[in-house]
Order: sequence, then C-alpha cells, then structure tokens
Amino acid sequence: MKTPSSPSSSPQLDLIFIMDCTGSMGTYIRAAKQNIEAIVQKLVQSEGYDLQFGLIGYRDHPPQDQSYITKEFDFTADVSQMQANLRQLSAQGGGDGPEAVEAGLKAALDSSWRATATKVCILIADAPPHGLGESGDGFPEGAPTGVDPLVVLEQMSCKGITVYSVGCEPALSHYRHAKPFMIAAAQKTNGQAVSLGSAAALADVIMGGAVEEMDLEQLAAEVRSQVEAFRSARGDDAGYDSEEERQEAFAALGAKGHVTRHMKTKKLRSSRADAVKTSATLADARACLSAPPAPSTAATRRNVRKAVRALVDRGPHMDTPSSGAASGSDDDDALSGSDEEEGSASYRGVSLESRALSFSQVSRIYGKQKKMGFL
Repeated sequence: MKTPSSPSSSPQLDLIFIMDCTGSMGTYIRAAKQNIEAIVQKLVQSEGYDLQFGLIGYRDHPPQDQSYITKEFDFTADVSQMQANLRQLSAQGGGDGPEAVEAGLKAALDSSWRATATKVCILIADAPPHGLGESGDGFPEGAPTGVDPLVVLEQMSCKGITVYSVGCEPALSHYRHAKPFMIAAAQKTNGQAVSLGSAAALADVIMGGAVEEMDLEQLAAEVRSQVEAFRSARGDDAGYDSEEERQEAFAALGAKGHVTRHMKTKKLRSSRADAVKTSATLADARACLSAPPAPSTAATRRNVRKAVRALVDRGPHMDTPSSGAASGSDDDDALSGSDEEEGSASYRGVSLESRALSFSQVSRIYGKQKKMGFL
C-alpha cells in the first residue's frame, strides 16, 4: 500500500486543459482566451490555491488533418504566459468526424504534474476518438499510433489525474458514441461529465469543477482513515466489498456534518456509457457498443435514489443500501439533499453550492484512493 505525500502549506492545484482545436470549436477557444484571468482570480486570489496551468490543443492525424496532431504547453503559474499559449490556438480543419482525442489525453498524462498537487484535467470536445465504431471513421481500429484512449485513461486514474469531460452540444450528440466516451472518461478517473450548450458557461465549469475537486481532496485522508478502521474492525487487510466500504465511509463522514462545494450543472447522459466505462480497450468497447442496448434503467435509478435518500433521512447509523444502490456515477448525487435532477428545467447554467457531502462525492474520493493504491 502506498503512503500519500505530505501536502504543501498552500493547496496545490495542477489544472490542464485539453481542447479540440478543429473547425467547430471556435467559440470555446475564444471563451477560454477571454476568461483565463477570471479563472485565475477565482482559484488563486479567492480560493488561495497554489495554481499551475497546462494546455494541450489537438486536431487529427494525417491525412485527416495536415496541420498538427497536438500542440503542448507545459505547466505555468504565469497568467500572461497562459494567455500567450492560448493565443496560439485557433479552430481549423478536422477531416473526418472523430479526432485525435487519445493524443491529447496521452500528452496530458505525460505532462510534468507536481507529486503533491491535486491533478485536474478539463477535456473540452465535441467529437469522439477514433476506433469506437462511428460511421466514416478514417481510422476505424483506432489512432494510427496505436495509442488507446481507454488504456491512457486507466493510467491517468492510477496517477491521480481526474478528468472533467465537457461535451460541447449540439455537435457532440451528432455522434453515436461521443457521449458514452466522454462520460466514461470522467467515470474512469472519478471525475464528472458536463453537457454545455454554450461556450459562455465554460469558465464557470472550469472553476466549479476545480473547486469541488479541491474540496474533496481535503477529505481524502479522512476517507482513508475510516476505511482502514472499518477493515481493521472486520479483520481484513484489504477491501473485498468496496460498496460496503464506501457506505461506511459516507456514514462516518456524514455524521460529522461535512459541507462541500457541489458544481450544479447539466450532466451528460447516455445509457451506453457503462459499455465504455467497463471496457479496458477500444476493441472491447467497440464490441460492446455494437451489441443491442440493454433496456433503459432510468426508472430503476430513480427508485434507488429515493430509497437511498430515505435511508439518509434516518440518520448516519442506517442500514446500508443494497450494493447496486449508488455506484458513484454521474447519476448518483441523490444524497446531497436536493430533489432536483441535473439536467432538469430547474438547472440554469452553472452554479457552485455549499451543502452536505454527498455519497457520490465520497464514492469518487474512495475510487481515486483505490486507483492510486492508497487503499
């Protein structure tokens, strides 16, 4: 079992943007350029983080695009340098539908992350990677370099890099498998998948996601301690029932009245996301996605959320929900105390709310600690 590094005096945040820079992404690139100072002011001056920015732009592999595959800018704490880096990105080209998403992810994985920093990657895209079975894909077996985005995502997760996927609509919905991939990218790395219909909200998503992730990082040691105490009482060295351990950690932390920030916005939804999330490789995902979809489980999820909320209302010393009750996916923020659904008509834009620690947040902390080898 690993031992986590000691945190620095100021909370360290390494934040990297991976941006699709093909022709359809002009408004999102402009929004990033226009709002970088506001993002820095919020995260450095208001929140007090020791912040570094990284930036990766990607297009596609030749012959689909002849300009470049990736443009990479390493981490910097200098906002003027970040502005200069963003000025070098523009929206052009693209070729076929899928893009070199895997190249952007690989460049992020290989960036010079600080060992003690909270590591957040914002993936901003409106198209899927190659190799998922989209019609007209110029590289139907995946990128010509052989880099598999699902393998890269697993490596990112083990390194503690959390992906926040920002799906740019309506273009993203024009593809059969783009939303499942974007959701799976977030879930595989214990992040969140956000649906944006306008570039105007991009800065709020970046700031909201970063702040929520930093709040959760502050509770990581406490989650580890609770899980280890539970294992010790049970006489086990390692967890064989991760669902039970998540429930125990949530009950213990909930009893202490922890309050965290929650980014409230419309989430990406897809009944096929699990087919990608549970796949180790593109070939596995392609096979799963080509199979007929399973019957919708939306009603089941709603019923489970109601049952879990009822248990929470009974107090922290409750019986735990069944193992399928809450998986920590983007559908499972039921324990936050709100009856609203992300994506409902009552959700307007992006907001950051302080409220009780939710089960999905605890589950994300737990999943990250497991992937990094701390549990």
